[in-house]
Amino acid sequence: MRQIYINKEDFETNIALVEDGKLINFYSQRNIYSKVGNIYKGKIQKVVNNMNFVFVDIGDEKPGFLSEKAYFESLEIEPQIINNIKDNNKENQFDISKIFQKGQDILVQVIRSPYKTKGARLTRNIIIPGYYTVFCPYSNQIGVSKKIILENERQRLRKILLDTKAKLKSDIGLIARTTAEGISNQQIEEEIKENYNNWQNILKLYKKVKSPALLYEEEAFEIKISRDILNTSIKEVIVDSENVYKDINKYVKKTKLKNIKIKLYKGQDDIFKYYNLISQIEALKNNIVPFKKGGYLKIDTTEALTVIDVNSGKFKGESDVESSILMLNLNAAREIARQIILRNIGGLIVIDFIDMQTEENKKILRKEIEQELSKSKIYFKTTEINEFGLLTVSRKRTSDKISEMYLEQCPNCAGRGVVPTKESICIEQLKKIKYICKIEKKREIVFNISSEIKQEIENRFIQIIKNYEKTYKKKIILQ
Repeated sequence: MRQIYINKEDFETNIALVEDGKLINFYSQRNIYSKVGNIYKGKIQKVVNNMNFVFVDIGDEKPGFLSEKAYFESLEIEPQIINNIKDNNKENQFDISKIFQKGQDILVQVIRSPYKTKGARLTRNIIIPGYYTVFCPYSNQIGVSKKIILENERQRLRKILLDTKAKLKSDIGLIARTTAEGISNQQIEEEIKENYNNWQNILKLYKKVKSPALLYEEEAFEIKISRDILNTSIKEVIVDSENVYKDINKYVKKTKLKNIKIKLYKGQDDIFKYYNLISQIEALKNNIVPFKKGGYLKIDTTEALTVIDVNSGKFKGESDVESSILMLNLNAAREIARQIILRNIGGLIVIDFIDMQTEENKKILRKEIEQELSKSKIYFKTTEINEFGLLTVSRKRTSDKISEMYLEQCPNCAGRGVVPTKESICIEQLKKIKYICKIEKKREIVFNISSEIKQEIENRFIQIIKNYEKTYKKKIILQ
């Protein structure tokens, strides 16, 4: 049985997808960074001709980044413009200065939030996702999810999309998601029309406001994730916030998923602690991960790549050495894929398996990890396992890795170890403060914390402290 647990705080939202007590996916977002999916009217701040990308001011502290490649992937540019600027019909030869100029207004969508020294990653390939469909205003293609196998159903959905497109008299693109299978024509058409109206409102607002400006804000993180993972396999959704409880109820009714039970958790303990999930979530911060029959993984993350090393540990195999190594590597591959999905690891991933001699076994191993990674919707590709036992995975980055949110390199050991980020320490303190406020009867509560963390809370999270004082009718003193 599968359940979804949602923890909503003022500062972050955490969502756990659990099957038979085992954590199979974990989503976490600091609420102050919620930008992915937002659509902006930006202003081009700088054009970098030799690199073919531009920096766009969307109102953030750092400008967003839009590459020339993303631009041409996303727009059907008028043929005469392409003819004027192309060179030998190669996109990478296009002179970006003929398309963009400094000070020009531009409509963009955030595909990755700002991270450390980097601004938000932007695209012109704007999409507005619904539960059943994806609305693509800058495409004219009609598509159906590959996971819908029955040809009759695929044809039915294509017809619905084409008919709705014709009714709207708009040359838009539409994709039927897996959740559209078996859904009535009316429900799908209503959702498309709703997103079409959203798009028209965005265009009207674009003409009215000065750049930079937010034109469209993506739905709350918990609704966005629910949109992606809610299906008939989910039996319960348990939330610890009354507002989220109402929102999820409203959303589930809209999707006609009748058999899902929505429960409001009102306990004083952390929801993950109460349902015995804390240890599994905390384990995501460890770089040593044991797997079946005594082996273990060592996961090292840098800004450039992630390296996963397979170690035999106490593993005892068969008398046939090659078969034993294959068994060890297959067990490792399953856990590696699980950890990649759980920790939201993207970008370049290098996996160092135990060396095997036969090409056939290498193919078996590669197929196994591809099959396990396919359990996530995120795009990836792998290379062949080389003579040194190395396999490379390139996986699309969608948001920050769990390690990036919670950990940073230790300043005292030349980066060989990791420590909790200052922000993570503040959040843990805020959770403790909230819990004590719930159970303590005194009207005035004193919390002793380090001067550095006290200053950080007062600088960045003081409004949350004030909210706690108002909600729990307490006087909170930090010292």
